[in-house]
Amino acid sequence: MASRENLRELIDKVPEAALEAAERFLRNIQSWPPKPPIEVEKMRKRVEERITRLREESTARQAGGLITSHITSTHFMFDGDGAALGSTSDGETLVNMEIRIFHGHRLELEERLRLSEDERWLLYSQQIKGPDGKEGRYDIQFAVAEGLPG
Repeated sequence: MASRENLRELIDKVPEAALEAAERFLRNIQSWPPKPPIEVEKMRKRVEERITRLREESTARQAGGLITSHITSTHFMFDGDGAALGSTSDGETLVNMEIRIFHGHRLELEERLRLSEDERWLLYSQQIKGPDGKEGRYDIQFAVAEGLPG
């Protein structure tokens, strides 16, 4: 069972290069339980809203000579090409969603990453939806060693 003493021992073994990441993690879990992740559909709506807003802003600034606009995980070039993306979790599954616009054509990509129930496999899937409604799916699984990567 975890104890403060065990955690202190682990902290003493953290390499210097990883101290900043360890501190960020510990600061982030000061509130417990953590906030629940955003739902996938809410994330999809936020990404869509972000695309619309940023395309409008990019068009408005184009006259001022702005070449590219970067806001968090969204970027568009002066010609309207670009992408917006977001991440959330769906239970034990990490979900990454990206909407790309290229020459006015829209692609939606959704990636899902999770461990199998026995934690022996890392399961990855990607679904792509094109501008004509055509969809494609790719699934792959990777064998993983027991325990945390070292």
